[in-house]
Amino acid sequence: MKKSLAVVGRITETASIPGADLIIQAVVVCGESGKWSGVVSNATQVGDMVTVFLQDAILPPSDRWAFMERHNWRVRMARFKGVPSECLIVSGAPDMPPGTDLTEALGVTKYEKPIPAGMGGDAVGAFPSFLPTTDEPNFQTVYFEQLMTQPFYVTEKADGSSCTAWVDESGLHVASRNWELREPTKTGAHNVYWTTARKYKLEGMPFGTAVQFEVVGPGVQGNPMGLTNLEGRLFGAFVRLNGQWTRLSRKQFPATEMPLAREIPVEQRLHTADELRKLAAIQYPNGWRGEGVVVRAVDQTWSFKVINLDYKD
Repeated sequence: MKKSLAVVGRITETASIPGADLIIQAVVVCGESGKWSGVVSNATQVGDMVTVFLQDAILPPSDRWAFMERHNWRVRMARFKGVPSECLIVSGAPDMPPGTDLTEALGVTKYEKPIPAGMGGDAVGAFPSFLPTTDEPNFQTVYFEQLMTQPFYVTEKADGSSCTAWVDESGLHVASRNWELREPTKTGAHNVYWTTARKYKLEGMPFGTAVQFEVVGPGVQGNPMGLTNLEGRLFGAFVRLNGQWTRLSRKQFPATEMPLAREIPVEQRLHTADELRKLAAIQYPNGWRGEGVVVRAVDQTWSFKVINLDYKD
């Protein structure tokens, strides 16, 4: 199921921004697409119906949002005078309930990071249907009251490219976010996904085991972590039991040489969205601004990502 990128929203709160005369902060509710914070014209009022474009939406050129041309028509999380802007809020919307999907009607598409040569590989099939994809939901789209009552942990969101590997009766399989890949390519070249899987000897995992990890390092998304060599960061694992694939807890991950995603210490319960945003303002060990964090239930029943508002890709 594709995620909505443009939806109908309703303004529920507004607040002034110190030092700003023409803009104010607003909270907008978007039905099942969540509750977001953004920056709007000071003419906006509580109760206004608006059109909301969510993170990584690519807008079609239009005079209605011509100012987005300087941003290559892409919606990103940012700050204005220190105030979080997690979406683009445009005045006016069809007479429809909050959350109504406008993505297709407005011709909005999703931004995808470009895949450099050597990363894409040759597809041999679609991503396996028996495993979930690695695209975590944003925290704004999920109800996170469970943080108050359920044990969880937080890990660094490594800035790379996600990979899934599994072992069955026919051997090791490797997939990018969307495709199962061949090893090597038809040209004889190796791609970074298979190279990383082989580096950590994932072919040695037991039959019926799958892992998900981030590929990071030289040649991957500009290598913001400043690594010398291609590496993996393990963040998920599954085991096949009675024909079904079951997610494993972090303590149950299979033994591999791949390091786990770096855990971020949390000293208190997270009560508010602002506390989550603060937690996401991480740096990688080389001092570069990190992409954010992922919050996961210890029993792996839920998870979501929180993007660093100061992150630039």
